[in-house]
Amino acid sequence: MYPVMKDGVFWSVQGEGHLRGFQMTFLRLAGCSVNCDECDTDYSVENSVKMSPGQLADWADRVTPRESRDRWAWITGGEPLGYDLRPLYRELRKKGFSIAVATSGKHRAIAPVDWISVSYHGQEQFLQKYGSEIKLIVGMNGLDPFRFLEMFPDSETDFFYRYVQPLSVDGVEDYKSLEVCKRFIGENPNWSLSRQDHVYWGMA
Repeated sequence: MYPVMKDGVFWSVQGEGHLRGFQMTFLRLAGCSVNCDECDTDYSVENSVKMSPGQLADWADRVTPRESRDRWAWITGGEPLGYDLRPLYRELRKKGFSIAVATSGKHRAIAPVDWISVSYHGQEQFLQKYGSEIKLIVGMNGLDPFRFLEMFPDSETDFFYRYVQPLSVDGVEDYKSLEVCKRFIGENPNWSLSRQDHVYWGMA
């Protein structure tokens, strides 16, 4: 059984990173082992709903428009890799979903998934050093992308796409964070700029 956020399964459009604009069905699990000081979301398991892998996959299937070209299930949290997701992967595959997992990188992802999106949150433990993409949200928990590269040089990680993203506060990009992002990509041309476009589209 997985703890699922109330109203935690919903269809929307991905607003960040390389899959920006793709139709997605998001599955938001409760519980987070990262415990960011600046987190503004209640991920507590006490306020969650317990669901089996089959129930969760059925819910995802119901909210996904039948005419959708893209049947992506984006598993997020919290920190979803604190759980064994393999039973959920199997049930989602039965429904015809491609699977993406969003993680802070504190735990290693267990295959098979189609997309691993790592958003390092400044935690001490960083194990998931490979994946489809990595995003650094500059300023979150004091995150400095230049310091990140000192600790984890590109030569020691393996990601197809690398992004920095300005911190958004109440739907507004922080100016100082954006300026750091622009300076960073100017000095590191294999990194790109991302943002939370779903906020500006008025989508969850």
